[in-house]
Amino acid sequence: MHAPSSAAPLHETLLRQLRRAGLTTEQPPAEPEAWAALLHGLSRSYCEAEQDRRLLERAQDIASRELASLNHALETSRSRLASLLSLSSDWLWEQDEQGRFTHVSIGRHAATTLDPAHLIGKACVGEASIAARPEALAEYSGRCADRLAFRCFTFTLAAPEGGHHHLRISGEPVYSNGRFLGYRGVGSDVTRSVEAEQQVEQLARFDALTGLPNRHLFALELDRALVRAHRGQGGFAVMLLDLDRFKNINDHLGHAAGDELLKHTAGRLRALLRDSDVLARLGGDEFVLLVDHCADAVALSSVATRALEAIAQPLSVDGLKLQVSCSIGIAQYPADGEDAAALLKNADAAMYLAKAQGKNTFEYYTAQLAQRAAEHFSLEGDLVRAAGQGELRLVYQPKFRLADGSMSGMEALLRWQHPQRGLLMPDMFIGLAEESGQIVPIGRWVLQAACRQIREWRRHGIEVPPCAINLSMRQFAAATLIDDVLGTLAEHGLGAEALELEITESVLMHDPDRGGRMLHRLREAGVRIAIDDFGTGYSSLAYLKRFPAHTLKIDRSFIRGLPQGREDTAITRGVIAMAHSLDMRVVAEGVESPEQLALLYHHGCDEAQGFLLGRPAPPGPLPPNVAVGAHVAAVFDELRREHDV
Repeated sequence: MHAPSSAAPLHETLLRQLRRAGLTTEQPPAEPEAWAALLHGLSRSYCEAEQDRRLLERAQDIASRELASLNHALETSRSRLASLLSLSSDWLWEQDEQGRFTHVSIGRHAATTLDPAHLIGKACVGEASIAARPEALAEYSGRCADRLAFRCFTFTLAAPEGGHHHLRISGEPVYSNGRFLGYRGVGSDVTRSVEAEQQVEQLARFDALTGLPNRHLFALELDRALVRAHRGQGGFAVMLLDLDRFKNINDHLGHAAGDELLKHTAGRLRALLRDSDVLARLGGDEFVLLVDHCADAVALSSVATRALEAIAQPLSVDGLKLQVSCSIGIAQYPADGEDAAALLKNADAAMYLAKAQGKNTFEYYTAQLAQRAAEHFSLEGDLVRAAGQGELRLVYQPKFRLADGSMSGMEALLRWQHPQRGLLMPDMFIGLAEESGQIVPIGRWVLQAACRQIREWRRHGIEVPPCAINLSMRQFAAATLIDDVLGTLAEHGLGAEALELEITESVLMHDPDRGGRMLHRLREAGVRIAIDDFGTGYSSLAYLKRFPAHTLKIDRSFIRGLPQGREDTAITRGVIAMAHSLDMRVVAEGVESPEQLALLYHHGCDEAQGFLLGRPAPPGPLPPNVAVGAHVAAVFDELRREHDV
């Protein structure tokens, strides 16, 4: 029986199989319907298998395309990550379970010179080349022990070739199948930022010039000392040190030289310290020393003495040899104060007493000192307004020629008529004026007042000899000195010959080159120059010949020893001979006895000034020589009579 003609064609695969078996579709089996069904079932199976194959191939094609896409995305992601790491300032690291670095990957753009090999095999704890702040190290160690993530742990790595790196890392623990493998994370080189922070801290807590603790840091150390002392851990003392006449040096030699002097001073004081002591610079030329665990006056006096000796050692600044001193005030805990403010205040008061005692010494705070300090500060405040309130006065002391007894000049001397304390002599306020800076305006007032008085005498038809006024170191150092002098003379219609400027030897010797130039300019302007207090300083002919002065004044300390003192007599004779060899006149100041006058006359002294011949007196309608004329004439008549005999 034949298969129905409307049936679908048989699958090619089945037909191939029939041919291989020697059968055809035209040879029906014994039961044709069953044979046909068999053939169609087999064909359908083949069709389904073919469809499954095609579906599988399609699925494989789709999967292949998707896999290719995923591979591309993965490669892109890997490339992006590599690029970001390369450009990043951070780097990746891994540690094993013992905390040792096993991998460090640093991008080429990371701001560091760190060689990753220097970290490999090292742990952040227990390595000689790795250090960190104790509190930071404790937190890092604790979190690692608990296998917790940590953030921003900063440590310092010493490089084998020298130097160091400040590194900051953050990490998280790594696990695999529940097993702890170590840490991995990111890191960066923060050397620049850490050093910047350290510099800011240095500026905030330390003095930029000397490197010593500043006022802020010293206050913290003083508070700690107070806490220790309150707990019974020993007493302490505060020493306040102030360089003597530092303002004059600073103004005269310049701020650069002043800075060098301060650095030298800091170094010398630092060498005296024990580990428990604290030295700080409070500002300007003021230092403070906290002597801890020491309440014994003998020990404190030893420390102060060694400080005075150290500072007094000569030093060279800009090729010029300097020798400075300091004054020290000492306040002890708890006797002189139980808090920081009281201790510093009382040490300051003691320091001012040391200055009043002649400087280059130390003083302890006492109750009596508190009263004196209060008076000192009160007087300083009064001095500011003294000139404006009309409290300053000039008195005039005459000078006489020994050859004929005629008046050769006079000296204007300053007095202060204090409204409560009465008439104050210069030794009671000139030092204060120097320290406070008031000496310059006071000096200008003296210049004005002297020129005004000379003009007044001349207005009455009285010609007076040159009037001498004293210049302080700060006045002489002022750039406006010559303009001030010449301007004041012109303002009052006076010529330069009306004045004589007295400058001490010590003022000139602070800067001999500048001193010589200034004296040349003043002399060229017609102003007479006298070197005052000669014999108390260098007293060197080599220096003296550089100063174009008209007059040399022998200091009263040598005149006081005449005529009995052999050394004073020899010095006086030598000064007279030295001055005459340089064509300078010689004035002896402080002459108080006829015997002194006779010796000076005998050895060729040119002029004399002192109580024997005339005391300082307020200006009147007549110059000083009129009031003492008869007395002076008698003194010189007796002098010539005895000398002729």
